Amino acid sequence: MSSSCRSTAAALALVLCACGDGEPVMLEAVAADCAGGPAQQLDRLPSGSMVLNAYFLQEEAARDVRRGLPESPVLEEVLAKAAALGVRAVRTNGHNEAMSKVGDSAMQVAPLQYDEVSLVGLDRVLARARVHGVRLVLTLGNYWDAYGGARQYVEWAGLPQPVEGDPRFFTEPSVVAHYKSHVARLLERVNTVDGIRYGDHPAVLAWELLNEPRGKGLDKEGVKLRAWIDDVAREVKAHAPGHLVGTGEEGFEPSAEGYDGAFWTAVGSTMLRTPGSSFARNTASPFIDFASVHFYPEAWGLDGPGTAVAGAKWISEHAAIARSLGKPLFVGELGLRNEGDLDLSQRRALYRGWLECMREEGLGAGALWMFANDSRPDAWDAHTFYFRDGTAPEDPVNRYADLIIEAASAAR
Repeated sequence: MSSSCRSTAAALALVLCACGDGEPVMLEAVAADCAGGPAQQLDRLPSGSMVLNAYFLQEEAARDVRRGLPESPVLEEVLAKAAALGVRAVRTNGHNEAMSKVGDSAMQVAPLQYDEVSLVGLDRVLARARVHGVRLVLTLGNYWDAYGGARQYVEWAGLPQPVEGDPRFFTEPSVVAHYKSHVARLLERVNTVDGIRYGDHPAVLAWELLNEPRGKGLDKEGVKLRAWIDDVAREVKAHAPGHLVGTGEEGFEPSAEGYDGAFWTAVGSTMLRTPGSSFARNTASPFIDFASVHFYPEAWGLDGPGTAVAGAKWISEHAAIARSLGKPLFVGELGLRNEGDLDLSQRRALYRGWLECMREEGLGAGALWMFANDSRPDAWDAHTFYFRDGTAPEDPVNRYADLIIEAASAAR
């Protein structure tokens, strides 16, 4: 066996052991305890269902509407392949406020002013997902600058020196009121393709309040972010009472209390000492239906031999907190870089182990980042994978398509 194969096998063994499988001596060696839990569901989906991230669907569909095309080839390809992989839902943007995309795909082009062509693009996403039997997890906005983000709302309010992830997005009354009004208008929209109001649309599995909200610049314990979550989630519930609502967060805490603090300190991660946001506090909101986490070990400084166990612990510890609050956990993004220190066989081993960990923990659903249509350049995202036309799922060109099929078939 090559050294690469040995390290891959060891990485997989560590993941599985951290999730409750493997020899007891190995469990002691990795100092992990992942006993698993009862199966939990997101709405009516089987526990452990697979979701694909394909954030770009509205953007692509809007461009096709603007071109006068009767259908959107990228949208059709992604939804058809999602169904073929056994995936139950696709997580994608339900927002686009990018000023660089005005006249192209931006939906909100000024405060509560909309480009109807771009909105029809989102209409197509919902309508076609329903036809393909695939449900949607839709983000209502973004913390980061991509597609507008929190900065754009702060800029629209005329506040000085807006920045990426501007904390005033969560606290300035005029900004919060604007965001809530936008959410209300979007959820009250009647789809021009199938005539169904967004807040009633059967293709929607869940709305996420924001992609990756963080509390930088807010109070340390996350009280202000939780107040914003309550306020905006209440608004979503008022207009979409039959849909699930999630925060879209990454799972950070201001302290490691309730987690294996010694382990996280040993691997050098500060993500459980991130002031401003508390996963437990946010998940406890009465207006939030499921817990949300993301995991990007390389971006968070988690690499080397601790990566396998860190992923397993991130899943298992957050799952335990979610269970204690009576809510299922959704791992909304799980990403390993294609050009990082890990080769493909090592990344596959880690993913396979983490996906098994999700199943053992009874998670509601999980999603790797990021699925692409065949013509989308690999270089556009460091975590891209495919299910290319004319290939078998296990073909290395696809990277992880067969792992998605395996995990989807094991959903219970």
